[in-house]
Amino acid sequence: MPSPTIARRKPYLVEVKEGKTYFWCACGLSKKQPFCDGSHKTTDFEPLKWVADESGEKLFCACKHTRGQPLCDGSHNQLSDVYEEAKEGDGAALVDYQEQEGGALKAMLDNGCYVIRVPDEAMLKRGSMQFYSVIGSADGANQLSQYVATVTTGESPILRYPGSDAVLFVGSGKGTVNIGGHEFAVSAETGVCVKPDEAFQVTNNDTAPIVMNISVCPHCETPEFLDEMPTTFDVSVPDRVQGVDESKQEAMADRFFQVLIGDKSHGTPVTQFIGEIPQSRAAHHRHLYEETITILSGEGFMWTDETKTPVQPGDTIFLPLKQAHSLECTSPDGMRLIGLFYPSMSPAINY
Repeated sequence: MPSPTIARRKPYLVEVKEGKTYFWCACGLSKKQPFCDGSHKTTDFEPLKWVADESGEKLFCACKHTRGQPLCDGSHNQLSDVYEEAKEGDGAALVDYQEQEGGALKAMLDNGCYVIRVPDEAMLKRGSMQFYSVIGSADGANQLSQYVATVTTGESPILRYPGSDAVLFVGSGKGTVNIGGHEFAVSAETGVCVKPDEAFQVTNNDTAPIVMNISVCPHCETPEFLDEMPTTFDVSVPDRVQGVDESKQEAMADRFFQVLIGDKSHGTPVTQFIGEIPQSRAAHHRHLYEETITILSGEGFMWTDETKTPVQPGDTIFLPLKQAHSLECTSPDGMRLIGLFYPSMSPAINY
């Protein structure tokens, strides 16, 4: 069968109505993209009939190579050997970091996007755990909360975020995570899934601290600190830990990502992924979700519409819903990052 014509690479954002029928152009020749105008009559293609099961915004495939017809599944990122790079000039205003109350440094970019840098002395202490809230409702986030945390030798407090999924990422160090009496070994670049109403505790038997992110969706910015570990544990998801596995990596041209925690692997509406990008600057793009990114290695710049700021390992980036952005890596050896968003979908889907 012949290949369809690529109408454009990025998908079309369309407001649909529940129960309404749409005919998606499969040939790529329609002048009324992403929908059919009859141009397929000169081809072997037929439009796809699709009925919206809910009202809202949907991303309809424009490259015509999606496996999730008619909606985008990120396949447009596979149509080139090189990920789409920025063509814009260097006209963005450079934003400096400003010290916040408590000692953290924050660079405010366009429309509520920001980068935050937390020195050790700014962290709050509770037993063997130190932590700092880097994303919350006070920062403009509507869906997610996030903390940076370290656990020194010993046991952390027992924490619970009622009604919310908690997703951990261990950046460095090793130890165990106890979830409702079930113990899991963790080490560097490991994701951990904690289901709603479950409690967890981190144990570090080493001298080096465990450095981690704790992300909570939906919002639950004040954890419960418990005296005893409750036995609540969702047995339908027995495996809660996922480390880096090259066999599970997905390519986006010359970049890759691996979903560590997500709806398919752990039945959670939160997606946590680890990625690597070469020395380059991605083209501006948007997502239909709030996103947080933490730089693991490499340096560069975070760009938004009219601003940019330098980023380095340990920095946390918050991206509001639909915020245009691009991440630039200036390090010859590339950049590694951990990303998280809610609700769950593929990190390759953007517009």
